[in-house]
Formats: sequence, structure tokens, C-alpha cells
Amino acid sequence: MVELVQRDKQTCEVGFAGDTLNSLIYAKRWMPEVTCSFFSAIGTDHFSQQMLDFFKENHIETTAVFHSNSRNVGLYSIVTDENGERSFDYWRDQSAAKSMMCLHRTEQPDLGAVDMLYFSGIALGILSDGDKEDLFALLKHYRRQGALIAFDPNYRATMWSDTEHAQYWFDKAYREADIALPGVDDHFAVYGHRCSAQVVTHLLNMTCREFVLKAGKDGVYGYREGALVHHQPFKQAPKQVDSTAAGDSFAGVYLVNRLSGTGMAESIRAADAVAREVVQYRGAIVEQSVIADVKSAFSNDSQGV
Repeated sequence: MVELVQRDKQTCEVGFAGDTLNSLIYAKRWMPEVTCSFFSAIGTDHFSQQMLDFFKENHIETTAVFHSNSRNVGLYSIVTDENGERSFDYWRDQSAAKSMMCLHRTEQPDLGAVDMLYFSGIALGILSDGDKEDLFALLKHYRRQGALIAFDPNYRATMWSDTEHAQYWFDKAYREADIALPGVDDHFAVYGHRCSAQVVTHLLNMTCREFVLKAGKDGVYGYREGALVHHQPFKQAPKQVDSTAAGDSFAGVYLVNRLSGTGMAESIRAADAVAREVVQYRGAIVEQSVIADVKSAFSNDSQGV
């Protein structure tokens, strides 16, 4: 989507972002040797072309980015308060991304070998229920070929008819996922879960083999095969300017580390280090040099342990 970040009452900065796109870019910045492809749709408008250029500038493969002749890219605005907490307004009823499964059915592209597919509750929320089923069919197709499936609920209430609607599709996603990235806030909003233990029980009932629970001030918990593998205590960033992509950057760095064979504990620590750095900058995407510095410092700390 087009991202408008308000700088003052008269000025907005234009950028491009979205939860899964943000995660993809951070995965690529952490591990540049990994091929990262985006599955979505854009229009033929001016901002769509700029967005395509943005993908290429960030070394994101665009084979699976379709072009709609009748829809344009969506738009959202961010306003942050003095504590760096954000609020959003969206304009995406006619977003081209909502037609991505229809365009996929028409074009039937060859996406080649895929090691991992990552999708979110927002990706589900913008699709019709029929298109959601097609997305799951696509996930199952690649899973049969050996791909891992990763899911982050990332709940937005306005995208669902009610919480029961979201519960149905989130549970379906959890059952398909090899890796899940739930958050206690999302689970409280969707399921009414009031503590981490309730979220853990729910994920275990969904037979999810690996999940990382983001529990706010209680830190991050990593579970695999029903056992707690790692707890990362909460550590406040030196300053919090904008929390926009904290969860997205965490997801991207965690998943690319797991894909490369890094253990859960090390992957969580790396993802946490990046997320704490990202919130100190405005906007969803920070410079490559920032991530390179975090990776260097993280590697040095790990070698010193």
C-alpha cells in the first residue's frame, strides 16, 4: 500500500509498506543472499509503478506481482503520538491486492521452487471467502512440494464481519501453518484470551508445531513440539519513535533465520534485536545500514557468549 506518514499538519511523507512486504524486506536485509518474492497485485496507476520500482530497489522479486487494469493500489496514513504509538486510517476498498487470487487464477504463473510461504491475517482479511479458499489451496500445493508455511494473525477488526468470522479463518490458518507468530493482543481481540497460557493452549489444540508468542511486557515465548524452547524477556528500546513495523521486522528476521537453519532461541534473539532498533526510526522501513549494524553487533555479542 501507499503509506502516508504525517510530519506536521500540512506535510505527509509518501512511502510504500504493508505487513508482509515489510517482513519480506527485513528478511532480505538481514540475509541478502536469500531470494525474496512478493505475492500480491498492483494497478497501472502512477503509484503502482512507483511501488514496482520500490520492490526492485529493495531486491524483491516481482514474478508473482500481478497487474489489475481496474483497480489501483491501496493507501493508508499513520499518525504517531509522543510515545511512538501509531494510529491508522485506510483507503483500500478498491485495492488491487484484493484481486490477487483472481489474477493468479487467470495468469497461472510458474513461481518456481519455494522454501517458505508467509501470509498474515491482513492478507486473509482483504480477500473474499472464496479467494481465501483458493489461497489455502495454493498453500497446500506448495506444502506438498516441501515448502514451510508461516502465519501471523495480525488482526484488524474492520476487515472481518465479526470475531467468529476471524476465528474460523485464523484457526484454519493455524492448522496449515508450520510456524505461527501469534500475539496476545490479537488473541484477546479475536478469541477473548486473557493470558499467554490461554493462547498457548489454543495453538497446541491447533496442532501447530512451532510458534512464537509475542506477549508485550512479558516478552517473547518460543514453543516447539509443545515445549517451551526459549523466553526472551522484554527490553525497552532506548527510545521509541514509531512502533509501525516492530512486529513485521521481528517476523521477517525470525523466519529467515529459521529458514536458514538457525535455532529458535538464536532466531528470536536476532528478531528481537532488530525490532528494538526499528522502533527508534520513523516509518516502516529503516535503512539497510541500520540492519547491517544490528547484525554485526548481534554477531559479536553471540560470539562473546
